Amino acid sequence: MNPILLEFAGRMADQGATQLPETFRQMAVNARFFLGTRMAGGALAQRLDAVTGFRLNLEKGRLVLSFEDAPDLSVEAQIIGTWSDDGSWMWGWGHPEVPEPMQQAAWAVQQFGERQEIEELLTRGGPTEEERAREYMAICAYISDADGVFMGDHGGGGQVCVCYYQNDQLKGLLSE
Repeated sequence: MNPILLEFAGRMADQGATQLPETFRQMAVNARFFLGTRMAGGALAQRLDAVTGFRLNLEKGRLVLSFEDAPDLSVEAQIIGTWSDDGSWMWGWGHPEVPEPMQQAAWAVQQFGERQEIEELLTRGGPTEEERAREYMAICAYISDADGVFMGDHGGGGQVCVCYYQNDQLKGLLSE
């Protein structure tokens, strides 16, 4: 089993959960609550509206965010998937252009779907409403214990969706 998924199961047990969510709806509600709470308290999340550009280093697993009024910030990142302008979703674990190390968080979601028999998490992609894409992002962040999610244009006619992980040094910089 993926280490991210093992860590998720352990975290849920530590919080008193006796079973993991068994339906997509249940997982999506839990994930949206987790992500909303996490991002509401996150210093970087409060600044995402001010992002003027970004770079994604697929080899190093880094997301670099640019701001007009502040220095660039770099955070660890994982690719959740892509959402195209025509409304098609593709998970990071099934995307031919996403290197395997950058697929780990998305791969954990697929494995979770397999273990819990949640069909909505098993397909590689296809036509998807924006609300469902946002649920996928929240679920991936929830399972991988991410600090937040970011969605930005990728020159190919759509959005790349990533989850990011802040470090203590970054948290200090943002609070100054």
